[in-house]
Amino acid sequence: MVYRHTDVQLSFESFDCGLGTSLSPDNEWVKLASLIPWQKLDEAYQSVFNKSAGRAAKPFRELYGAELIKQRTHLSDAKLVEAIRDTPAFQYFMGRTRYEAKIPFNASTLTYFRRRASKISDLIRNIITDEVREKLEAIVPGAHVLITDATAVPIKIQFPQDASLLNKARLNLEEMVLKMAQGLQVAIPRTYKRLAKATWTEYSRHPGRQAKARRKQIKAQLQYIRRDLRYVDELLSQGGEAHLTEWQINRLAVVRKVYEQQRYMYDNKTHSVPDRIVSLSQPYIHPIVRGKAKARVEFGAKIDCSILDGVIDVERFDFESFNESTDLAATLDHCWDTLGQYPDEVLADTLYRTRANIALCKELGIKLSGPKLGRRPKHVDAKQRKLDTDAENRRGAIERKFAFLKGSLGLDLVNTRTAESLVVEVDSAIVLANLMLLLGIFSIPISVITHRAGKTYQINYKVITERSKSAA
Repeated sequence: MVYRHTDVQLSFESFDCGLGTSLSPDNEWVKLASLIPWQKLDEAYQSVFNKSAGRAAKPFRELYGAELIKQRTHLSDAKLVEAIRDTPAFQYFMGRTRYEAKIPFNASTLTYFRRRASKISDLIRNIITDEVREKLEAIVPGAHVLITDATAVPIKIQFPQDASLLNKARLNLEEMVLKMAQGLQVAIPRTYKRLAKATWTEYSRHPGRQAKARRKQIKAQLQYIRRDLRYVDELLSQGGEAHLTEWQINRLAVVRKVYEQQRYMYDNKTHSVPDRIVSLSQPYIHPIVRGKAKARVEFGAKIDCSILDGVIDVERFDFESFNESTDLAATLDHCWDTLGQYPDEVLADTLYRTRANIALCKELGIKLSGPKLGRRPKHVDAKQRKLDTDAENRRGAIERKFAFLKGSLGLDLVNTRTAESLVVEVDSAIVLANLMLLLGIFSIPISVITHRAGKTYQINYKVITERSKSAA
């Protein structure tokens, strides 16, 4: 597939809304459309395509605009294309020249787009973030304060239970054994699947299971899987792999690892193992221990974020749990690359106040706010207590930003099936958070009073933006 650049919508006035109506210039999507550097993003998107011939892909603005709408409205892909069909403002935001009451593209198109866009997701986020930061600095210049913290992005999966995970693995293996045996035209091995099903049904019908019953069921499932894996290896040695689909080959590798992990935990009577798999369909998801009141363990990705001059950015994205305090040096380097200087002050929680980080900030001349290390003194200076309280209150800005990302932009429970889609959704939420901040500032009415020739003039306006020349 090749990507051919096409001219997108050029002006708000040229959009034909149909039925003799027009869009309001105060519409949220109309305002957001003028804040995004579509031309730069379109040029970056062209780097994904390495072919010079073939069917042309859809314009970047159309698909990325749909992705931002999806993130803002919390709609599924199928419901999103229907909403776009019925909403002229959405079609304007996506770069259409006129409103058309029909579905713009198939819902599956967004899946392929996210797969391609995940390769340059960081670049897309950086382009928009730099644009937002440049406009904010022109409006509100001042001291550079860096706030950093980490949070988890949970994914919607079935709560993992060892017995149910093993039962699903057994069912997958039985299907593989049957398919390979039929393809090779050999006798179907005896997998005792009826007995295994009866054992699982009896176990699953008693929700109040004791630890002894769970351990017994896990032992039985491990025995069934061990037998099935032996049959699979025998059939593979006879050329059975040719009769398996690519999905089944990948699933077989996951099942082998699950069996090894569950066998280790059963033999050692433990519930933890490195890189523990909690979902067969999403093996990249691992438990992240957070110790929060709502959920002690979350399943998804962990992101380390920073807020610099009001703009939030992602410093680290990982599916493994990590200690975010070790990323402070890289965060400061990122600030230097962005501004050409280090921040004047760093606001972080007590986890970041390690001796190494304190020494680093002292060496760079950066103020790292927060209480001192060691035992809490008996007598605390009132002035110092007030400074610490003020720093903690200002640090709360990143907690409020996390609440906005999870409550309004859908990162509280992401419903996605692939790691690529999760990356794009997280970056889209970060982009929207920054755009909404800029939109809120630009929406504030400004009043200017000036004196000239003995008269006083008051000018009221919202915002003045530079618009490139365009054809009507």
